[in-house]
Amino acid sequence: MRRLAPLLVSIALVAVVVIPYVALGGGAFEPTPVADPCQPRDRADAEGLGETIERIALQAVDHVACELGVSREELVLALRSVDDLDALARKEGKSRDDLEEALRAGLVRAVDEGESQGLIGGTTAGGLRFAADHLPLGLLLSVLRGASSILG
Repeated sequence: MRRLAPLLVSIALVAVVVIPYVALGGGAFEPTPVADPCQPRDRADAEGLGETIERIALQAVDHVACELGVSREELVLALRSVDDLDALARKEGKSRDDLEEALRAGLVRAVDEGESQGLIGGTTAGGLRFAADHLPLGLLLSVLRGASSILG
């Protein structure tokens, strides 16, 4: 009996963990669906520069993902490099120019929204619009990668 005691204790401990897990639905896992980037999202009020940048970055990525017909998560992964962005363009049947134009337009739209919502001032908005319109694609991707690191 003494030899069986550790085995019985182990079985009892496993049962204490497994039975409530199954009873609470742990056996029927369904992943959370990916959010539609074209649908408006409720966003918490931005407090401070970091949260403001995060909010504008989220808006920009949503706009671009919506225009391209991909998830925000897929777009963020494609921002890792020009090669990844090219792969996304091929997958979606678009050219690099199409994606570049969508990135620039999405960023400008998010900056416009941030300015109209009072998140950023006119001078900051003007600088961000200039950057979105004039930075080389590789540098713009670096900026977006930095912003997207806030996302996940």
